[in-house]
Amino acid sequence: MSEPGEPPFTVLVFDMARTGEPDGELLVPGFGTLEAATAYAIARVRASVEELRKPGITAAELRQLWHLYGEDCSVLNNPVRGSDLLDAFIATPATPAESDWQALAPKLRRFRATLLISNDNDESVWAGGFFREPYRLSGQGLLDRFRDDAIAAFNRKGITPAMPTKILVANHFELPDPPHPPPGDIRPLRCWKVEIEFVCHDVKFGANADGIFAWPEEPGGPALDAMTFLLMADTLAVRGDGPDFANPSDVLSVKVTETDAPPDYPLD
Repeated sequence: MSEPGEPPFTVLVFDMARTGEPDGELLVPGFGTLEAATAYAIARVRASVEELRKPGITAAELRQLWHLYGEDCSVLNNPVRGSDLLDAFIATPATPAESDWQALAPKLRRFRATLLISNDNDESVWAGGFFREPYRLSGQGLLDRFRDDAIAAFNRKGITPAMPTKILVANHFELPDPPHPPPGDIRPLRCWKVEIEFVCHDVKFGANADGIFAWPEEPGGPALDAMTFLLMADTLAVRGDGPDFANPSDVLSVKVTETDAPPDYPLD
């Protein structure tokens, strides 16, 4: 049974052409609902059927090709398998939307966590930081995610056993994503350093923050607003107040400079 906040749904993808080989299977975790995982599995199987469909091909020929070169998908621990609908997929060609499994894949989200991780002797170290996951991790998920960092911290302090077993979550925030250019904008991305000074009267805190963003032109308007909001949210998350306090914060100054440095917030 999954812990609260830990989506249990994972899709297993079978490459029919590589059945039995080590890289013939792929796990796609991070679906928040059974419906989302099922939709992904169905769309991915449909796409593999459509990739093999050729003008004039018979249903029997297409079925044979799919069993040789297609992809099948199942939802782990659930009676959902895309190939159960194979005959229907062969009989009715899919529209592009019906086979767009990439659009249904779990998206990586940005998080920040501050964790106190202990060993069996109740000796503790601090760990955490920014990270990306397709869903919000549980306590055990956070412990697994930052286990190596905690072990390294134990070793630096000479604490033994350097084996993390318990976790106290001081904070765990979801953070905004950087803005993306609108669909269809194929202009090359350039890198821009955005520097701000801001104040949040609600927590009596002010700070300077900066980051490098990818954008096709000097950012302004809503794009720049999103970048400044992200910088404030990240700063307030690190402080422990949380990103929601970026909403009542006031931007005092903004400076935008083009740079050759790589982006701190790549659009992946």
